[in-house]
Amino acid sequence: MRNILEITDATKQFGGLMANEGITFNVGEGEIVGVVGPNGAGKTTLFNSVSGAHTLTRGSIVFDGQDVTQKKAHEIARLGVGRTFQIPQSLNEMTVTENVLVGALMHTADMKKAAEKVQETLELCNLAHRKDMLAGKLNVAQKKRLEIARAMATDPKLLLLDETMAGLTATERKDAVDLILKINRMGVSILTIEHNMDVVMTVSNRVVVLVSGKLLMVGTPEEVTSNPEVISAYLGGGSDTDE
Repeated sequence: MRNILEITDATKQFGGLMANEGITFNVGEGEIVGVVGPNGAGKTTLFNSVSGAHTLTRGSIVFDGQDVTQKKAHEIARLGVGRTFQIPQSLNEMTVTENVLVGALMHTADMKKAAEKVQETLELCNLAHRKDMLAGKLNVAQKKRLEIARAMATDPKLLLLDETMAGLTATERKDAVDLILKINRMGVSILTIEHNMDVVMTVSNRVVVLVSGKLLMVGTPEEVTSNPEVISAYLGGGSDTDE
């Protein structure tokens, strides 16, 4: 399997805080890889490094054969990395359609083509019936879907999902899992931060476990959930918040 993402020795230091240290793993093309770990494990920091929100202190990130370690967020997005945020970043005074249009306009200035992409994406994410609603009026589950829709409108090869399931009901989680699997079947590789182990077991081909900013292990969901060190890390874990 060809790798779409290669993370090597990823290390990020903020002053005296070592948020990530020596993290190495790959994401294969067409693969869904889950990233788990207790509170403060450095999961979102890693996402920020991959997406270009900040640069690594040490190490490298190669996306689709190209070194993106020093590239800016918009450059990495143009290459094909889409992402969502743990706290939805919807443009609340704009409609659902306008929010998704922001993503669609990344690769084209042709409004007709962009509008077609928006319509297609809204249908994919089951938001077409909300298209004229202000984003600020959406509930939590709808805002999470809007995050995914805006990212999908950029035509990503790799989608980074940060806590897509947080705050959702069991039914909403099932719908979100169905959407993630549908997106993956379209050929999009997915790297997802997730706390709910049932969800991780359902969607992930492999799971990356981070603890205190370091890589504990990479394995299948079965290998990870039966590992005593992982069980210990989770039993000792904190809240669902991670920075």
